[in-house]
Amino acid sequence: MCEVLVGGHVPASLLDWPGKVCATLFTAGCNLRCPFCHNPELVPVRTSGEGPSGFLEMLHDRRLFLDGVCVSGGEPCMQRGIGELLGRIKSMGLLVKLDTNGTYPEVLRDLLEQGLVDMVAMDIKAHWDLYPLLTGGLDVASMVRRSLEIIRSSGVDYELRTTWVPALMSVDHLRSIRFMLNDDEHWVVQPFRPGRCLKPELDETAAASPDEIMDALGGVRVRG
Repeated sequence: MCEVLVGGHVPASLLDWPGKVCATLFTAGCNLRCPFCHNPELVPVRTSGEGPSGFLEMLHDRRLFLDGVCVSGGEPCMQRGIGELLGRIKSMGLLVKLDTNGTYPEVLRDLLEQGLVDMVAMDIKAHWDLYPLLTGGLDVASMVRRSLEIIRSSGVDYELRTTWVPALMSVDHLRSIRFMLNDDEHWVVQPFRPGRCLKPELDETAAASPDEIMDALGGVRVRG
């Protein structure tokens, strides 16, 4: 049995992998506690629960209508059976996009070296010096930096994503991230939207303005 705990899935999506029709699988459990997380039900780490067999059966039946699968979370790389799961998806002739917070660099490296991932979307929560502010107090910046090096040298397509939460970071903070990433063209900024946050107090704060982001960071891609 594939050792991956499933938190939910979407049979088909046009949003999770721009330009492709994909199914999306959400793994259960995350090692971070980002206060603005919009999937709080996926955060608690579990020792038992539903496996991926039902999802894989659905995927096999729909494989001719899909381009690939987005594996998200939670944090997929903390699942012991993630390599086996991606291998089974690839065996169906489907592409794989992996969403990760970047805190398991060696797992990520192994998956990439085995050719199990076609695209990586990795979160850049904050400037390296301020990472604990956006992760629930956990300083994991060194691991994310290592993952960034691995992704950039792998040759696979990738995306770096920062959610701008005005209550937690300023526009200048976004500018510092852009500089830190050397103005990487793969960087995308996502405006925060209150609602279902892991830290309920943030649901009472203002949403981020896409226009403010574009005015402050000309040329940067904004999604949402």
